[in-house]
Parts: sequence; structure tokens; C-alpha cells
Amino acid sequence: METVALAVSVAVALHYRTEASRLAHGRPPAGRQLVPVPRLTTVTFRMPRDGSIAGTVLITAAVQPGGRQAQFSVSATITGGRPDTVYDLTGNDCSAANPLPDHAWASGVTDAAGTAELSGHAWAVTAADAYWLALSPSPVSPPPGLRGTFTRGTATPFPAGQAPCG
Repeated sequence: METVALAVSVAVALHYRTEASRLAHGRPPAGRQLVPVPRLTTVTFRMPRDGSIAGTVLITAAVQPGGRQAQFSVSATITGGRPDTVYDLTGNDCSAANPLPDHAWASGVTDAAGTAELSGHAWAVTAADAYWLALSPSPVSPPPGLRGTFTRGTATPFPAGQAPCG
């Protein structure tokens, strides 16, 4: 249900951003013109095991047809974590020559059984770039994770001890 709400929110935000851009450039609103509907992609991936921790990641992305910019959000379910511990799915852009500090794509707190739902907000990104994510804290460094072109619904696992974009 949250995924559907997020997808609708992203589509509406992209629509209004397009309309605002037209007004800022002195063009009239679309009126009867059709605004292209963003391509929405929702995929799930199994996280590589990180010691006793297992998890499933859900990535939801929206890209305007022909657009260079996109938005995606990340959420996950993990099991086997330490009880009452904050976990983050951290990551970054593999394509940046000078990447910014890593982002916390999603966060959550484990319950007494070590299970957590991690959630994050929508991130504005470059549609064609590759991104990575990994669980933090992790018993190994660097931790295993996923990398891929998230806005196209692709990701592959990378093992512990390997650079995320290597």
C-alpha cells in the first residue's frame, strides 16, 4: 500500500514540477496538452547475507520518458539483526568522480527479535547512473550489498570485502 502511495506521489510531483518549469520559462500551462506519464518501476532484491542478517530490498523509481533526472526510494525488511539497533541502508552514486558523503537511503530500528522495516524518502538522481547500497552497521567491512541502475530496476549483489562500485 505504501508503495502505491509513493508511486502516485512521485507521479504527481513530477507532473507539477513539469508545469512549474513551463511557467518559469514563460510558456503557458499545458492546458489540454498531454503530459507524459512517468515510467514507474518497482522491484525487490534479496540482500546478500551479512553475517546473521538477511533482508529484502524494495526499490521504487519514477523516470519521465526521455528524462535525465529520476526519483527513487528504498525500503527493506531485515531479520537476524541485533535487538533495538538502528540499521541504515547506506549508499551512493557510482558514477560521480567526486562523490558526496554516503546517503542513508533507508533507516529503521530492530525489535526485540532483531527484525526491522527500513524506510526512506524519494531521492532525486540522474536516471542513467549506477548506485549502490549496503547495510550499516555490518559485522564486516566493507559490507556486502547491491549495485546497479536502480531507476531501471536493475541491481546485482557484491560480496563483503569488495568496493561497492568496483
